[in-house]
Amino acid sequence: MDIHQLKSFKTIVEKGNFLDAANELNYSLSAISYQMQQLENEIKFPLFEKIGRRMVPTEQSLRLIPHIKNILDEIEQIRLLNAKNRIIEGSLTISVSDSILTYIIQPILIEFMKKAPNVQLKLKVKNSYDIQKDVVHNEIDLGIHYQVFGYDNQINVVEIKDFSIGLMVSPNFSKSERDFNTKNQIKKTTIINNDPNAVYQIYLRDYLKEKNLQMTGQTLEVWSIEATKQSVMNNLGIACLPQFVVTNELKNGKIEEIVVKDFKQNITLIAAHHSNKWISPAMELFLNLLKEKI
Repeated sequence: MDIHQLKSFKTIVEKGNFLDAANELNYSLSAISYQMQQLENEIKFPLFEKIGRRMVPTEQSLRLIPHIKNILDEIEQIRLLNAKNRIIEGSLTISVSDSILTYIIQPILIEFMKKAPNVQLKLKVKNSYDIQKDVVHNEIDLGIHYQVFGYDNQINVVEIKDFSIGLMVSPNFSKSERDFNTKNQIKKTTIINNDPNAVYQIYLRDYLKEKNLQMTGQTLEVWSIEATKQSVMNNLGIACLPQFVVTNELKNGKIEEIVVKDFKQNITLIAAHHSNKWISPAMELFLNLLKEKI
C-alpha cells in the first residue's frame, strides 16, 4: 500500500462517494477505483459494500480512518522538518458556527489567506454540538464554536472571548407582549431561530421553562442568521441572538433588545482540537490570529 491509496480512501469516506473524491484529488474515476482495489488486496478485507446503488464503507474499513489520519500527520511533520523559513502549506480543516464565521472570523480568514495562500483551507459550518463531536472524534483539525458541554482532558481548549446574548424584536413589536420578566404567562409570540440546537436557543428555552412562560405562537426555523434578522425586522416574531450579530441594527433602530433582568447570559467562544492532533504551522498561525484579533 502507499500513501496515495490511504489518502484516497480517507477522501472517499469524507466526500461520501468515489466521484467527488476523484474530483477533489484530481484523479479519474477509474484511477481511484483501481487504487481501492489495490488497497483491498493489501489489507485482505473489503473496504466497501454495496447498499442499494451506493458503495458504503464497511464497519471494519472505517477503523482505518484514525490510523490514516495519524500517518498523514506524521508524513506532513517529516516533510516540514527543518522548514522554519519555508512557505506555510498543507491543509487545514475547521468546523465553525454560522454566526462566528459570518460576523467574527472574516478578518482572520483574510489575514490567514494573505499569510498562507498555499494552504488548502476547508470550512464546515455546523452547530456547536456537531462541532464538538467532530473535535472529539478527531475528524477535523480545529473546532471554533461556543462552549456547550465541557470536554475531557483529551481535548485542548482555548477560550477566546465571552459575548452577550439578548432577546431581539422589531420596534413595531407589541408593547404589551414585551414582558418576559413576570412568571406564569401565556404569550402568543412567535419565536424565530436560525438553529433550534444553537446554544443561545437552548438558553432561551431553559429560561422560558424556568419562568413558566408558555409560547403559543409559531416557531419559525429559518436556518440562517441573516434570515432571522430580516424576520425580526419585519416583526414576524422575537429571536434570541448574540448581540454582536445585530450591532448595526441596534444602532440604527431597526431592531430593539428587550430588557429581561433575569436573562443575562453569556456565550464563550472557544477553539478546540484533539490532543492527538499535530499542531501544523498552518494551524498554529490560525490559532495565533484568533488570539490576537478577537
